[in-house]
Amino acid sequence: MNHKARLILLCAALLVSTSVFAQCDPNRTGVENAHGFVFADINENGMKDAMEPGIASIPVSNGCEVVLSNSDGSYSLSVAPTEVLFISKPADFQIPVDEFNVPQFFYRHYPEGVPAQIAGTSVEWLWPVSEASGPLPDSVNFPLVPITAVKEDFLAHGFADTQAQYENGQDMIREELVNPLIGNPFEVEFGLTVGDVVFDNLALYDRHKTMMGLMDIPQWYLPGNHDMNFESPNARYANETYIKHFGPTYYSFNYGNVHFVALNNVEYAGDGREFDRGVYRGYISDVQLQWLRNDLAHVSPDKLIVIASHIPLIAEASDGVSAVLTGPGTENFSELLEILEPFEHLYGLAGHDTSNSFKVEVNHQHGWNGRPWIAHTLGEVRGSGWTRGPRDFRGVRDAMMEDGNPNGFYVLRFNDSSLIPEFIPFPSSADGTNRMRVVLDPPLIQIETGSVQRGILQSNTKLVVNLFDGGIRDQVWASIDGGAQQQMIYTLRTDPLVENLYQEFLNSDDAYPTPDRSAHIWELPLPEELGVGLHHIVVNSTDEFGQTRRGTLTFEIENN
Repeated sequence: MNHKARLILLCAALLVSTSVFAQCDPNRTGVENAHGFVFADINENGMKDAMEPGIASIPVSNGCEVVLSNSDGSYSLSVAPTEVLFISKPADFQIPVDEFNVPQFFYRHYPEGVPAQIAGTSVEWLWPVSEASGPLPDSVNFPLVPITAVKEDFLAHGFADTQAQYENGQDMIREELVNPLIGNPFEVEFGLTVGDVVFDNLALYDRHKTMMGLMDIPQWYLPGNHDMNFESPNARYANETYIKHFGPTYYSFNYGNVHFVALNNVEYAGDGREFDRGVYRGYISDVQLQWLRNDLAHVSPDKLIVIASHIPLIAEASDGVSAVLTGPGTENFSELLEILEPFEHLYGLAGHDTSNSFKVEVNHQHGWNGRPWIAHTLGEVRGSGWTRGPRDFRGVRDAMMEDGNPNGFYVLRFNDSSLIPEFIPFPSSADGTNRMRVVLDPPLIQIETGSVQRGILQSNTKLVVNLFDGGIRDQVWASIDGGAQQQMIYTLRTDPLVENLYQEFLNSDDAYPTPDRSAHIWELPLPEELGVGLHHIVVNSTDEFGQTRRGTLTFEIENN
């Protein structure tokens, strides 16, 4: 962007941001003015030394207002007790991290700690919350570490719902997720966990941070519905333990040509109230939406905007009239769309749904008239849960999701304003050999007990492919015994393997969850004239991002 364009953008941002502050919370008490500097921490000691210059035009926020640092790096901004001051990391600097690789881009202003009395109610916090930070310092400074070059193409990890409830669940996270990623084998820049860091047991935060820190990359987090302090009487204080460990519940940062927005769209009812679906709903608070307007006012419209949230923006497992409604979406999604209207390049990342991974194309059917974009509900690290399915030789549960998707994680491939998400199933494999499941439905009838893919072919048998984390805009072909490739038929149905495993382990300690319709199944009827003997099938797929996958199946037909 040239100097003139940048100047026009900044002037427009100032007009927008100064005209909307009145919509921030009018009931704040104890408000003070915070002053400080955003500076280049050349020696990386976290202190602003005399020769370290300030950095101009860095957004600084109190969770609603957003101001830009001045030419000398200074800023001034109002702050009230129990608010968090934070900056938006620019693309050409890094944020310092703590011993757990959690980015330190914030200052918690808790002069007397978290109140013991909230809305006339005495609160006994079950888990530790922020202690008293004392009076507001004379200068609240934010160090940034210069980097030599900005990468337009880079990789990041996407993690949905690590969500251990017990110590042995955290063991499984260590075995499945942490061990393969020590040493950063995919050479990513950072990891992003889109909520449900743990499962209600907030005492696991310390251990979880320690293990995730072994990946030796910055780890960004946002809260989910299982990261809340349920003893809070209202939504305002529902994430105090999360804030103590990770900082603000919503924020933004930049890498390359990408502006990441982490939103907290889990609204807690509090006061014993319930929403239609329970004690929380998918909703973005008014103050948070106002912060987002102010934040995006300083972002160039040519950027890729990645919206990360815990609850899906749209709760459906397939596009079109056969959509599978899977749980809560974001109730005020239309308000978010209005704020995003100036931007052409968008992508949504979410978790929360333990039954399905799916991608929804946001278009005119959703009230969006710009360039269509993807709202992606990720396959989960925890899958259907760390207590589901039989254990392997490590003692780790299968945890396959209800739609037949294995649990796993993502390598997010960014190039300028584009994003290609690659799902890596557990056990992780970088060679792409475990990205689909190919089965026969119904299976061969065994003649010999214990035979594997050998038996009598039943009539009306179909080839069924579950393309993990796939969707309606993907294409799948099958070649039978070296013949021509035939296009397979996209079908909304349950995975036959999940159906069989559900029945096999029903009422046992290793039970699987009830099968659910999948958004990534393809079928092809097998020729009934297939003769006795060995047969082989090769399956090839191309997804909507151009990624290709290959799977194979061999089976032997015997005489009746």
